[in-house]
Amino acid sequence: MAPGAPGEGDEELLRALHRTIFDVTQGIESFGFNAAIAKLYAFTNTLAKSAAGQAVQKQAITALAQLMSPMTPHLAEEIWARHGGAGLITTAPWPKADAALLVEDTVTLPIQINGKRRAEISVPRDMGKAEVERIALGLEAVQKALDGAAPKKVIVVPGRIVNVVH
Repeated sequence: MAPGAPGEGDEELLRALHRTIFDVTQGIESFGFNAAIAKLYAFTNTLAKSAAGQAVQKQAITALAQLMSPMTPHLAEEIWARHGGAGLITTAPWPKADAALLVEDTVTLPIQINGKRRAEISVPRDMGKAEVERIALGLEAVQKALDGAAPKKVIVVPGRIVNVVH
């Protein structure tokens, strides 16, 4: 990938970054340092696996350094300096989470057949019940579990779960 080229994972990494900024800020403000550190670890793993472009990765790394600075100041200063941060990290403004990136557009719904989880689908959050039901019943795992028979009942709880009674 060319330097500065947008990556296919840019939006995903930005969403993860802003969720981490929000969670770590909340953790520090409520003295939940262990929770804040756990969020930093999780974000580090997300960053390592990301397919985002260099510009977004650099933004994520500098924000990560800022979020680390209350717990690991020396390491954070070193990361900050190596990634072109101006001045000391302690004088930089604390990153702010973008509320628009905290809202998930899609939701992953588990699909249960007779109380046993068989599959899951990712659908837009505002998708109607009938469309969710149609997609769920069209899945190969659901078709296999139904074994060609029609379901007795399908219960769609929007944003939560799809239950199929066979």
